[in-house]
Amino acid sequence: MPDKTTNGRAEVGFPSMMVPFGLDALMELHRPTLAAMAQMNGKVYDNIAAINKNWVTFVNRRLKEDLGMPMQLAACKTLPEVYGVYADFFQTAVCDYQSEFEQMGKLGKTLTDETLQVMQSRTEDLVPDTRSN
Repeated sequence: MPDKTTNGRAEVGFPSMMVPFGLDALMELHRPTLAAMAQMNGKVYDNIAAINKNWVTFVNRRLKEDLGMPMQLAACKTLPEVYGVYADFFQTAVCDYQSEFEQMGKLGKTLTDETLQVMQSRTEDLVPDTRSN
């Protein structure tokens, strides 16, 4: 007669596993790696915050200039004045974007350099030097 508690199916279970060491030992084993990752993540976070702050400052400045242009155009009385406002606006915009992209490139390079520096220094601390053998 089939077993009513398992609906006629056999119970599938996993045998209890013997763990050779506890969670504390496992955490202690990985502590250097976790510390290295925490330090690297801190550098990444700081640099991304700097990039975001720089970008927000740039966008705010450009928005003020972009939104101020209609007022400058409205004050123009002749076609050469309109041409001058447009020329100044686009020339300033191109210079601003060029310098901002250069700045963002430098910040990106700093992010990469600092992250790699932390990874290399922590790797050298964690891995013994085998070349001297």
